[in-house]
Amino acid sequence: MFELNIFILKLNRKQFQTKNFKGVLSLLAGNTISKVIATLGGLILANYYGPESYGIYNVFLSYILIMTVLTSLRLDNVMIMQRGSKEIRNLFSGILIISFVLTLVLVLGMAILKYFNLASFDISYFVLSLTALGGILSVWNQTQNNMFTKYKLFKQISTALIIASLFSIVFQALFYFTGFIENGLIYGWIIGLIVSFIYNMRVAKSRFQKVDIALFKKSVRENSKIIRFTYPSDAINSIATNIMPILVLAYFTQAEVGIFAMAFKILSIPLLLLSNSVSRVYFQKAVSLFGYDNQSLQRITYKIIGTNVAVIAVFLVLINSIGIYLLNHFLNEKWDGLGAYIWTLSFWILARSSLNPISPLVIVLKKNHYSLLFNIYLLLVNFLAVYIGVQNESFLYGIGWFSFLSGLGYLSLLTAVLLNLNRHVKS
Repeated sequence: MFELNIFILKLNRKQFQTKNFKGVLSLLAGNTISKVIATLGGLILANYYGPESYGIYNVFLSYILIMTVLTSLRLDNVMIMQRGSKEIRNLFSGILIISFVLTLVLVLGMAILKYFNLASFDISYFVLSLTALGGILSVWNQTQNNMFTKYKLFKQISTALIIASLFSIVFQALFYFTGFIENGLIYGWIIGLIVSFIYNMRVAKSRFQKVDIALFKKSVRENSKIIRFTYPSDAINSIATNIMPILVLAYFTQAEVGIFAMAFKILSIPLLLLSNSVSRVYFQKAVSLFGYDNQSLQRITYKIIGTNVAVIAVFLVLINSIGIYLLNHFLNEKWDGLGAYIWTLSFWILARSSLNPISPLVIVLKKNHYSLLFNIYLLLVNFLAVYIGVQNESFLYGIGWFSFLSGLGYLSLLTAVLLNLNRHVKS
């Protein structure tokens, strides 16, 4: 797998030379190690904890992932678009303050709604308070990593990923064997996040500064389309991508949440491993090439898409044959039905693999409304899939429709983006 990961960006050396190329390799290495730790350790621990506890853990993570996007306002994308060091550091400091305040406001609002029975969040007040801590640390880590990307500190990003995975798995195991079975996975994950945050703080400490409000406003105004289109689009996408476990818990059982979440994770790991590493560097490269060398940008884009889809296709063949056989012998009987979920979601993950690594191209092309429309569609697909599952008293049946409809959505968005890029090359 690592050799395949390296192959994905063995492009023309004039296109991905020196720090850019080394940065991709560093991120791929860090992602590979961290994902191997998280995947193997996670499978073992999930077998111990069981699908019920694993389901609650993934509902908690869903809230965190949604909250991270909502409270960042996607100002980290504005930071990457900046060229001046002063503007970058100023945005960095401002984002940390804004995300902290918005996270506290959001969690307090959720607590009030829960207290007056105006909404059900299916988690206790204690776990809700942990989402505040996890949400703040997640936004800060994300912002720090984006700033490290801008300064090409790829090794530091890789180190932080490994630290987070290693400490999470170790402490999740410790909490299980010391009797904290209900929320042990949550506690361990937060500890891994804290340790990673401390490491990032040590790296970024020289880049904190007092926020220049006038300069902050100027930077945001110059990239107002990111706030107007990218933020609502990403917010809807985050909800659409992560709301399924929350909805499932409301209508089905904790065990079904856990089994679905396990299938989702197994399929997503290689996709995230490839896409996250590549997309960070691709975003930076696309910004520098667009408008100056559109043909090179086109070549890079098509090579990344082709290689990514090929790797994921091979993975899907293996996981639906040898992989299912091994999982059935490794996991206990509580995970019965996991193979059916993996097979059903395979079309969705293959379609998604074609778009994920080059998704920043939408921002570069200034076609953020494409993503906004797509994410609205994807959110509706989630609700429709749950509705179909409830009506047919089969969550798996609903997931089949989710996989098919969302897969078509990803392919349609990819087609629209590539057609637009081709027009720029010809112009």
